[in-house]
Amino acid sequence: MRVPSVSGSEDQGVEVCRALMAEAGLTTRVRPCTSIPGVPGMPDAYNVEGRLGAGPPKLCISGHLDTLPLEGMTVNPLGERRGNRYYGRGTSDMKGGLAAVLAAVDRLVGRGVTLRGELVIVGTASEETVKCGGYQLALDHHDAAAVVCAEPTNCRIAIAATGSLALRLDTRGRGAHSSAPGGGGNAIVGAQAAARAVVEQLSETVSVPHIGPRRRAVNVGVIRGGIAQPVVPRECTVWLDVRYFVGETVGDLLARIERICSEAVADLPGVSVSVSQERLDYEGSPYPRGSWGDFIHVERGMKPFVTDPASSIVRVFQSVVGARGGNADVEMMPGWGDIEFVATDYQVPALYFGPGDLAAAHTSDEYLDLDRYHEAIPIYEDVIQAFLHG
Repeated sequence: MRVPSVSGSEDQGVEVCRALMAEAGLTTRVRPCTSIPGVPGMPDAYNVEGRLGAGPPKLCISGHLDTLPLEGMTVNPLGERRGNRYYGRGTSDMKGGLAAVLAAVDRLVGRGVTLRGELVIVGTASEETVKCGGYQLALDHHDAAAVVCAEPTNCRIAIAATGSLALRLDTRGRGAHSSAPGGGGNAIVGAQAAARAVVEQLSETVSVPHIGPRRRAVNVGVIRGGIAQPVVPRECTVWLDVRYFVGETVGDLLARIERICSEAVADLPGVSVSVSQERLDYEGSPYPRGSWGDFIHVERGMKPFVTDPASSIVRVFQSVVGARGGNADVEMMPGWGDIEFVATDYQVPALYFGPGDLAAAHTSDEYLDLDRYHEAIPIYEDVIQAFLHG
């Protein structure tokens, strides 16, 4: 925690993680994130890996090293303990999870456990932004028998995750002087109506395979339009994040959203809405078309997945968590993480399990509950040993 590793500037975090991996008895390497032919803008980013044993089978456990920026924190962003909580940027999302995994490995090595198979721990780059670390993980480890990610789940077994549709609504009016009522279609009023309709109609309950009913999250993230109070705005743009589930497609969602928006502005003369996909970065700028960021977020897209609960990694986790008195029911990750690439592109059984709390992630007082942290360590230890038959 004492070393900042803001997304895009993770070099110090990579070196600290590599040193901790070596201290725990892992053989380490730093792995450059490779570019894709024809897709410019790949950042200079690196994953760090630690290996123990030899496979097959291979079990891969991952966690991203990057965090959001440190500005705006109401606690020490580089870590401070208050009672049974450890505060700071990245404590919950997700340095705490990766630290718990390394602590479990340290205990296994200290006990002299021999694994029948290979364990690979991967600290990934730029998960919070352009996702190149998770993409590289999939390229390097799609031969794994299973992949686990230590994202915050409150020590629940999450076998599914949502996809993320980067939605842009462009509303256009006719423009006019504000003193002439009805003189022009107000693009901001139209954008408000369209965005509200999308939120209201898509914030619905959907049945997810192996999980059951889950409510869709829709967030209005950014709105821009108008130039001054006396001018009826001619243009307004709204960016939204729409989560979606296994069994749904982006094409069907976009067609539905177009209908919703057209109906929402039908009674507003001179107003029209167009629907497209675009992702803004954390500075509020869109990723350029054809860039790496656009490729990941739009062209390829951030897809949902669900892992069959009958798969061996899920059954091992359920057995271990249940034996240790935890809740062994399967759950769904409401967010999105690095293992989506290996789960959807290569159909590798994947799940999330981590000590952090997603509700604390990205907040100004982000923290990790230390009881959860210490609960996770022996679970990781037992799962590694059981899955690799130590």
